[in-house]
Amino acid sequence: MNRFLAPLKEVAALATGLVLAGASTSANAAQLHVRPISIELTAPAKASKVILTNRGKTPIAAQARLFRWTQKNGRDVLERTRMVVASPPLLKMKPGREHVVRIVRLAKTPVQGEESYRLIVDEIPQKKLKGSGVVFALRYSIPVFFQQPGATPPKVSWQALRTKGGVLLKARNAGQKHERISNLRLTLPGGRTVVVSKGLAGYVLGNSGRVWKTRLHLKAGTRLTIRGNGLNGPFTTTIRVR
Repeated sequence: MNRFLAPLKEVAALATGLVLAGASTSANAAQLHVRPISIELTAPAKASKVILTNRGKTPIAAQARLFRWTQKNGRDVLERTRMVVASPPLLKMKPGREHVVRIVRLAKTPVQGEESYRLIVDEIPQKKLKGSGVVFALRYSIPVFFQQPGATPPKVSWQALRTKGGVLLKARNAGQKHERISNLRLTLPGGRTVVVSKGLAGYVLGNSGRVWKTRLHLKAGTRLTIRGNGLNGPFTTTIRVR
């Protein structure tokens, strides 16, 4: 197995933005910087790019891969794909240098609505230097969207369902484009606020659903107010627990 290729099951857990694979006591770790942090293209556009920069003082290696991103049973799923590729997939980067990685859609069929992908960029761990401590590396997970002109905007509806483990908060997007949810919180009867996520809560892809688990144990019919931020700004909606 190529030492640059991490197992797919490890990658599949990284569909919520920038992910730090581990902390490090080494000054040479976490040298890799990637921009932009999100890519959106509207057909007929088929290509874009990301810039990788080595901000450290020693050479590093990096790996770039693309995965098809869908949501099933409220969870993010990443699968290998040949519809979109990253070129070059492997880089050796000298200190202070910038490198361009092109993102190209190879599929011949037209985009229907919106296609979602994740660009996974790994800083390849280097050999441990004497006295440097444990060395870990960064992993970036960057959303990539290809959209059909005129694709319908996100239209999210919410449900709260009781389970033995606590209330499940479910979002369903009837639009073709994705919604990005952040600062998600619930207001309970009496005014108590429960924070589900202080920052990025996740994406609800087009014609898909997303689930968040809570430890709340509430009676059926309890009134909940959901607040958060979407791509178009703050939102508020009120529902009852089922």
